[in-house]
Amino acid sequence: MNTTNGLIAEQSKKTIANALLKVMEIYDYKEITITQIAQEARVSRKTFYRHFSDKDEVLKHLFGSLYQECLLTITEKGIHHYWDVVQCFFDFWEKHAETLTLIKQSDLLPQLFDESYGRSFEVFRYVKTAELPQTYKAQLPYLLAYSIGGMNSMLIKWIENGMSVPSSSIISCLLEGFSSEML
Repeated sequence: MNTTNGLIAEQSKKTIANALLKVMEIYDYKEITITQIAQEARVSRKTFYRHFSDKDEVLKHLFGSLYQECLLTITEKGIHHYWDVVQCFFDFWEKHAETLTLIKQSDLLPQLFDESYGRSFEVFRYVKTAELPQTYKAQLPYLLAYSIGGMNSMLIKWIENGMSVPSSSIISCLLEGFSSEML
């Protein structure tokens, strides 16, 4: 495939993923059809199926794109510390509050969180540039699962409260909580 065709294909995928979000503003994810997505994207069903086998694949592409964007933000900012990554994570979702709300309304947070766990290793590889001591290598999956689980739980609580608290306040609360005798 030449570069131009690859760029056109990626643009088509992005258009279809954005169309899914637009349709989710009106319908619950479970009710959405391929025809609705294709019509909103202004593409034929044939074009839809050229890129995706079903709407779940569109959703997975959307989640992957979101996490890729978040990772790009981390790498562009040159973030190498845990709390800075957490801050970036919440800043990112604050920027994408409407998308996050749609995902929650359609009960799709578990799928989003599954994707986040898989991506956490990619983020860790970038953030921790030095070799991890051998003693922690076996524990890494558990440490990342704990960390991602906590961040996702905080994200749920934040959504439930209307995301009215700025992400910087959430991180300040976490830092204060972990450094206090409260725990």
